[in-house]
Formats: sequence, structure tokens, C-alpha cells
Amino acid sequence: MILDKCSEGCGYAAAIGAAICMGSFGVPVKSEVISRLDVDPLVVQSYKTLVCFLTSWLIIPMGEPLRFTYWGILSGLFWVPGGWAGIFAIRTAGIAVSCGTWSAVIVLTSFFWGIFIFEERVKSPFWACCACCTLISGLIGMSMFSRPSATPSASVKRKDVDEDNMSIMQHIHSSEDLKVISNKADLKAPISKRISAKKGPKKKAGTKKLKEGEITIIGKISPSSLPLTSLEMESLVERKGSLRHSTTAEISMKRIPLCGVHATKRQLGILAAIFNGLWGGTNLIPLHYAAHDGYGGPSYVISFACGSMMITGLCWAMRFLCELYRLNGAIGKAYHALPSFYVRQIGLQCFLSGTLYSAGNFLCIIAVTYLGQGVGYSFVQASMLISGLWGIFRFKEIQGRVRIINWLLSACVAIAGILWLSYEHA
Repeated sequence: MILDKCSEGCGYAAAIGAAICMGSFGVPVKSEVISRLDVDPLVVQSYKTLVCFLTSWLIIPMGEPLRFTYWGILSGLFWVPGGWAGIFAIRTAGIAVSCGTWSAVIVLTSFFWGIFIFEERVKSPFWACCACCTLISGLIGMSMFSRPSATPSASVKRKDVDEDNMSIMQHIHSSEDLKVISNKADLKAPISKRISAKKGPKKKAGTKKLKEGEITIIGKISPSSLPLTSLEMESLVERKGSLRHSTTAEISMKRIPLCGVHATKRQLGILAAIFNGLWGGTNLIPLHYAAHDGYGGPSYVISFACGSMMITGLCWAMRFLCELYRLNGAIGKAYHALPSFYVRQIGLQCFLSGTLYSAGNFLCIIAVTYLGQGVGYSFVQASMLISGLWGIFRFKEIQGRVRIINWLLSACVAIAGILWLSYEHA
């Protein structure tokens, strides 16, 4: 095997490569196509699992014999649900804050398992704990300063209102049963009074009778001649039975009932990121026990991939049973109720995301093999730096010079913690 002669240096090189791949795999997930189609997170996770399974066989030409251990199924049991939750977190809370949240949790759990359970060697347990706390504090700061601003600027608000005004006016122009008489003197009054105060022309023979609450347009008007406020737009659209164009902030602040508690989508995304850190972050714990049977590094990849495929199939079976129960045993309806894979629309993006994660996962296994769970997996969580940079420069998730500077300072603290933790590795 090519990696048989590798030393600790291979572990650090693999950890750096894993951090780059792990910090970038979520970028295709936030693509406009996936967001517009509102693709189910389980679908994206299934693509990731499939690519991981297909690429795992590449280690055979590298000289690795074909072997399988049941510990890989346990790793898949941790990874698949955690990855499912991680994709939901990226879609709802953003790539920067999601990766920062689960990275901090993963460092904490990996350090606990590596130092206190597996008794991995360090120069000083006390200073190793201090280094871990430094890393976690930096990651928490990066996560905190990557939160979107609670109150958007006035220019952003005005832009959102203008775009909604234009959408509503296009709706008005396309309607034939709305009636508005524009007058500059009437623009000061609410739209409801503007509509009712003016009397239209006398009804002619053959003219369609208007129903209560309907209005029609006489003549041609432009958005500038009839400015609409947000409340007026909402009233107008609800009167016509159309969908209201909500802003991103309104969607993220919408509260969803969950076990008797109402939470926003962003809060649910952060909870999903925490679950990914606690549950999904332990997916390489079984590797420690598999090592007693001679599995380590690349030899564990196929077992991990096969186990993940089994768990993914189990997740789809459970999803189908839930739909079957909800639809009172109608098999055909339950099948069609399952989320679509959108192969033509998102196949390329999901394949790229799965490839990045598979490469990162392979390198992560190498890092854990040569550096241990506590140091190796914690070092890989430098992926938060990469995902944060994507969030700043690609998706504009962090706005304002002060917030960006504070995030970069927190990143420096996290880097210091990583270097310190690496130094403490015996």
C-alpha cells in the first residue's frame, strides 16, 4: 500500500486537505437551483452517500485488499443522520454559522473521546485542555460574528419594498377585473380609500358585474404613479388569492411549531448543526475499535461507504413508512409523496458536493489514523475557516467591516488553538 510508509507528517497534510474539502462541500448545496427547487436534505445526503460509495473502490487500484468490517455500519449510522441534519443547517442558518457550530461541538467531543476514553498520548493533559478551549473559543467567536444582522439597512429594506412593488404592479397589469383611478391628490390616502373614493364610469350594457372586493384598472398606470406600502401589497394580494412575495428576513423569522415550542428556521438550523456535531461528529469513533482488527486508514473506507449506503437505504424506508402511515396505507400515494431527486437539475451540484466530501472524508480517516481522534479530528475542524471565507466572499453572509474583522480575529484565535493542540500531541 502506498501509504504504508507514511508518518505523522502524512497525518497533518491529510488534515489540511480534509479541512479544505470539508469546508467547501457545502458550497454546491447552497446553489441557486437547489434553493429554488427546495430540494429535500435527505436527497442531497443520498447523493453524497452514493458518491462516497462509488469513489471508495478507488483504493483497490492503490493496492488495498478488499475487506469489510461491521464497524463501518456503525460509522454510517452516525454519519448519515448527522449529514442530513448538516445539510438542513446549511440551507437554513448559512454555511458559515453552521460549520462553525458543529466544528466547535466536534472538537469538544473528539477531544473528550481521544484524551479521556482512548487515552491518547499528549505532552500535558492540562495544556492540551487549554489548547482545546482556545480552539473552541475561536470557533464560537467565528460562529457568533457570522450571524446575519438582525436589522437590515434602510437601503436593503427599500430595495425589498421596491422589488415587491414591481411584482404587485405586474400582477395588477395582468389583471382584467381590478379598477383603480390614479390621481396625485389621492395618493396620500390609503389604497382602500383611493379605490372606493373615486366613482368609475357608468355601467354599460354587457359590462361584467364586479364581485364584492374586486377592482379593475382604467387606463395605463406605472409603479411610480401608484406607490404601495407593504401592508397595502399584502391586502391587495390576499384579496386576489395570490401568494405574497416574502423577503428572506421574513422567511427566516417565521416561527415553526416544534414539540410545543415555536422556533425560527434559523434556530432549527442551528439545532441541526449541534446535532451534526454531537451525533455525526462521532462517525469515526468506530475506527478506533476497528483498528484492533487490523483496519486503519484506507482499509476502512470501503466499510464506511458500504455502511453508509445501508443506513441511507434504511432512512428512505423509514421515510416511506411515515408517508404510508400519513396517507392511511395508500402505497401509490406514499411513493409519489417521497421527495424528488431532480437528477437533471441538481445532479452536477450534488455530485460535486459528494466528491468534495468523499475526498475530505478519506483524508480525515488518514488524519485520525496517524494523529488520533483527539488531535486529528480536531485539526480537521479548521474547515470552519474555509467555510467562513466562502460565507463572507461568496454568499455575503457576514456584512459590515466590524463584523468581518471580528470574525477574522476569532479565526486567528482558532488557528492558534489548532497549532497549540498539534504541539501538545506526543
